Amino acid sequence: MDELIQDHVKARETTRALVAAKDRYLGGDKAALADIFSRIEFLVDFYPRHIQKEDKDSFIPFMKYFSKAEQDAMLQEGKEYDRKMIHRKYEKLVLDSEAALDIKDVKMKVNWMDYL
Repeated sequence: MDELIQDHVKARETTRALVAAKDRYLGGDKAALADIFSRIEFLVDFYPRHIQKEDKDSFIPFMKYFSKAEQDAMLQEGKEYDRKMIHRKYEKLVLDSEAALDIKDVKMKVNWMDYL
């Protein structure tokens, strides 16, 4: 568990550094591009191994500590979360797009993609 926690700390640190490098690059620091590539390469290598640790090395073995009913309830809750997550993602995308386009006409909001 400590290893997973440290992985999460490292991932957040790397993501923050990636965003900072992007900001430096957009601010004109062309040397930041090397930092961006380095951080992305790290994450591309890191995440598959981390997900393996979470899914196969932790989640599955940890499930044995729960009853069948508890396991079923957790899995159902996870499925429900995943089902709703995609809707929240695209709802936010639509709302952000409407705000960026400054759409005020309700009719346009219903079919906002028709006006792009």
